[in-house]
Amino acid sequence: MKRGYILTSAIFVFVFMISGVFAQKSSETIDTRIDNMGYWTEKAEQGLVPVAAPIPMKQAKFKTSKIDAVSVITDDSPDVPVTSLTNVTESENSVFIDPNNADYILNSNNSTSWSGGTVGSLYGANYFQSSNGGTSWGGSYQGAGGANSGDPTTAISHSGRQYVNYISDPGGQGIAYSDNGSTWTTATVAPNPGDLADKNHMWIDNSLSSPYEGNLYVAWTPFGGTNDAEIVISRSINDGVSWSSAVNISSAVSAGSHNQGVNLQTGPNGEVYAVWTIYDSWPSDETALGFAKSLNGGSSYTSATRIISNIRGIRTTETSKNHRVNSFPSMAVDISNGPNSGNIYVVWANVGVPGTNTGTNISVYMIRSEDGGSSWSTPIRVNQNTYTEGKEAYFPWITCD
Repeated sequence: MKRGYILTSAIFVFVFMISGVFAQKSSETIDTRIDNMGYWTEKAEQGLVPVAAPIPMKQAKFKTSKIDAVSVITDDSPDVPVTSLTNVTESENSVFIDPNNADYILNSNNSTSWSGGTVGSLYGANYFQSSNGGTSWGGSYQGAGGANSGDPTTAISHSGRQYVNYISDPGGQGIAYSDNGSTWTTATVAPNPGDLADKNHMWIDNSLSSPYEGNLYVAWTPFGGTNDAEIVISRSINDGVSWSSAVNISSAVSAGSHNQGVNLQTGPNGEVYAVWTIYDSWPSDETALGFAKSLNGGSSYTSATRIISNIRGIRTTETSKNHRVNSFPSMAVDISNGPNSGNIYVVWANVGVPGTNTGTNISVYMIRSEDGGSSWSTPIRVNQNTYTEGKEAYFPWITCD
């Protein structure tokens, strides 16, 4: 990317000046651990938290889609909008590729109306599809199956059924599924636990060698209720129609404050893996990663462990920018049936070197397990740029003025 080429459709900056675990006005409590804009928008509308004034932005001007970087081997990478609407915002994308057709893509976003610099209706997790590898798109900016509270995550099964998981209204976990890409049916995964079912992730077992192929898994952090501030998981064994009761899988790590930011994957033989961030105090950066697994298709889970401790994420100290950020982990599992099949890979953003955790550099680190999560490698720094104090390094190949 050439220096200075920044294409921005809209920037929303919400600044909440709140310290401690809870702020209180009148009899209502505010849980600052919740990382959901719908929650904070509601509290702002109730006058319980201050909000920064809107910042007017000029209409973006397209310059070029050409990428000028050593790591890019193609001459051009066209930017293709999934919608031409200018009065709708799209954020927090989730993308999934059809396991039987690499040209078919499902994309879901947090979708809201936008007029005169003001956010209006929340449509929630929408749906857009491409059947030609992203060259053109169809779908709708409206919520899949109706309005919802957003935070989408997507999946497509070998049968072709498409799924969009989201935070339901009001504050539980819901799912929409479609066999034709346009007509959606909704189902409840779990009700509101008391405050919000936050930071959900969904995954589908698409390994053809798995005895549990087709199983769907959804995990999240309930704020409120019996499993407050833990990681819980539910499964569907009938293509999303009905869901099991949520199971607490994180309590054994004994987080000092809470567990959040869960990420799910499945292995070649149907293993279910969950990884998440541990906060041992609050407000603080992330301090460890938790992990649990199931070897029987989600019927039961191993006792959770801390697969790495003494890390430092970016949730509270941030990046010196007006951005809402976190260091939730992302995971991938090799199901290729090749020499590395079954390997688990986990990445996160860390301040300095894990274990030392000092300085202002933020880099991506990875750990790998070759034995189903029983043991893990020493963290490896993914980005290879030279450390420069005061500059963020988690996207080192992009330089903008």
